[in-house]
Amino acid sequence: MCILEKLLIVFFGICALGANFFRTERLFAYETKEVSSNCALNVNMRSEEHRTHKSDRRDLVMERSIAEQYVRIVDKKIFYLETVGDDGIPVVFVHGNFASSKWFEPALKILPSGLKGYAIDLPNFGRSDRLEEVSIDNYANYVINFILEMELDGVVLVGHSLGGAVAQSAVIKRPDLIDRVILVDPAPPDGLKTPEEVYPYLEMYRGNRELLKKALIGVMPTREVDEFLEQLVDEALLMDGRCFVENARALEKYDFTEALSEIEVPHLVVVGKLDNIVTEEMARRFERILRDVEIRVLPDYGHSVILEDTELFVKILEDFVER
Repeated sequence: MCILEKLLIVFFGICALGANFFRTERLFAYETKEVSSNCALNVNMRSEEHRTHKSDRRDLVMERSIAEQYVRIVDKKIFYLETVGDDGIPVVFVHGNFASSKWFEPALKILPSGLKGYAIDLPNFGRSDRLEEVSIDNYANYVINFILEMELDGVVLVGHSLGGAVAQSAVIKRPDLIDRVILVDPAPPDGLKTPEEVYPYLEMYRGNRELLKKALIGVMPTREVDEFLEQLVDEALLMDGRCFVENARALEKYDFTEALSEIEVPHLVVVGKLDNIVTEEMARRFERILRDVEIRVLPDYGHSVILEDTELFVKILEDFVER
């Protein structure tokens, strides 16, 4: 991989999360400090064992049917995926930047029968309508109104990457609707600042399929390159063109630190040790804020365990729901 491609992957990390460029640049030299915590869990699985267990799990899974749906939320048409079949504990999945509900399709297919899954396209993404105002709080309003429109009770809210920031905003606004929150490689609770000199690079991804593909490969380093990845690139290109820059701006403008300190809803924060965007230190900031939080560090995965090892992700979700 040439130097330009490496830089572009880093820049994708910035626009995918609005991450601070200088933090990202230092990431490869970062050595994680040992932090003792009763809530912290480390999964220490050798790579060879990880591959074997992953294969064994896949052989035992029976896929569920997924329905494509639209619903009118306030003034916008919102696209979502839904598991077909009996009702169960509702799990609402919120994707990150350059993404869509498609990122959770593999998880929906193997979701346990006691769970009812919904994965939405946030407005400005995928097949949902566009928003005039681009902000984390505005995205969260549509997640909340989706929950209300679908008449869901005791929701397990799952947010990945930028979707993690959206989930934080949603639980602050309406904790009464949400029973548990799972944040996967989430934007930190205090927001992320992108230096001005980086913004011109964010525009490079607009309509550039090859660069987006290389960037997506970079944020899921342990996943094979296959036809599904090609579909994810297509989904990334559906995002509103303004959001190549404006989503990074939105991630600069929030700080949920004080509001989250009042939240009693149980949280699970999952972070990959190989993540080149969100560090373990960023994930552990939630320990200093939330009243009920567990941090789980996955040593063999990058920024996207939801796709790097979907079976493991679903098992972690199931265990947390049953806790």
